[in-house]
Amino acid sequence: MSKSSKNFTEEEKAAIALKAASGQENKLQELAEEYDVSVEEIQNWMRETGVTSVNEDDDSISIETTDSYATSVEFGVSSDTPDYKKIVFWTTFGSAVVLLIIVSVFYVHSYTTSNVADRTSQESQFYDIQELQQKDSETLNSYGVVNPEEGIYRIPIDSAITEIVNESN
Repeated sequence: MSKSSKNFTEEEKAAIALKAASGQENKLQELAEEYDVSVEEIQNWMRETGVTSVNEDDDSISIETTDSYATSVEFGVSSDTPDYKKIVFWTTFGSAVVLLIIVSVFYVHSYTTSNVADRTSQESQFYDIQELQQKDSETLNSYGVVNPEEGIYRIPIDSAITEIVNESN
């Protein structure tokens, strides 16, 4: 293997990274001196190839975080505390709107049915009045028998007026 870091092949870098991962911290320093590269460069090769160091003495991992990161991990993206004032307001407002709509529909229905009933009543009364006027007009302008036993007869109104005028002269 050559000594220049630019001339190392990927296989050589992987082999050095694997040797560095299998040893202690001082093994990393020895490999850096042996291949004439820096410790940081060998660590970069380890990251590039995915080789991780195995320390058999250390079984625990510690991660330092900020309070906001820890809170975000605990609650998700943000803490979920319900705003009870908004919930009560929107529930009350929504209920009032629904109630207003129901009352409005009731009044519109009531107005419409009463209006239709009034119009129907007026039309039927008009028809009845018109029918009665037509019947009365036929009675006033025709001949007929009112009571045959008493000898009461009916004559048209125009003829009756003419008779009354002729009798009075």
